[in-house]
Amino acid sequence: MQARGKSGLTQAAVADKLGVSSQAVSLWERDETTPDIIKLPEIAGLYGVTTDWLLKGSEPDEDLIRVTKELSDRLFDEKRMYTHVKAYASALGLLQTARILPYVREKHEGQFRKGADKVPYIYHPLLLACHALSLGMKDDDLVSAALLHDVCEDCGVAVEDLPVNEETREAVRLLTKNKTTTRASEKGLAAYYEEISRNRIASIVKLLDRCNNISGMAAGFTEKRMAQYIQETEKYIYPMMESTSNNFPEYANQIFLIKYHMTSVIEAIRHDLARNITLS
Repeated sequence: MQARGKSGLTQAAVADKLGVSSQAVSLWERDETTPDIIKLPEIAGLYGVTTDWLLKGSEPDEDLIRVTKELSDRLFDEKRMYTHVKAYASALGLLQTARILPYVREKHEGQFRKGADKVPYIYHPLLLACHALSLGMKDDDLVSAALLHDVCEDCGVAVEDLPVNEETREAVRLLTKNKTTTRASEKGLAAYYEEISRNRIASIVKLLDRCNNISGMAAGFTEKRMAQYIQETEKYIYPMMESTSNNFPEYANQIFLIKYHMTSVIEAIRHDLARNITLS
């Protein structure tokens, strides 16, 4: 409403230019609904603000603009991402994050991403950390948990031995799957996601993790595995996303963007899977 008022446009004028109803514009301004993400650039242009302002109510700081701009050419280089996270941690005073970076790299040494052509495993937790930072999540515990989320499950490290504080340790404990029980039954999997959804850090890291895995699954998953992963995402991750947004509204904007990205990729892959079945 504030931005529209400064632009001198009425709700009716905005509705006319965007091809929506005046009621839709009114609902946006009362925070009862949100506009389709594809409308955001058009709305921003009408109001003379950025899309970041529309999503967050404020402009990003210069550091975040720089990070977002630079991130695009660093996504496939784990050495640059490592330096990037280290520099960001130093600039923001994320002391725990800076301290565990070499620890995480050491623990994942010699490991590679499944299905990927010799991509070091450290790429994955580093990308999650970069993803969190680019979304403005400058929480030391959250970034630390993103870096550590697979260390206990994949590197044989006990949760109590992690060199972090209790809040981060608890998040990693929740994220670590017990292979003998969690994957053995649907009930165990449902309990796993339910417990995560009640923890601020664990739930955000799990959403970032799933977003990253979905983004790359076409390159490393079989068609059967992709179909199963999509089914699991829709059954457990989407409801967890809704719970997290309600429980931790400070992350609602970031969750909105994560969900949009995941949904877009899933729908594209679903279309390809359906086409392949038709052609075979």
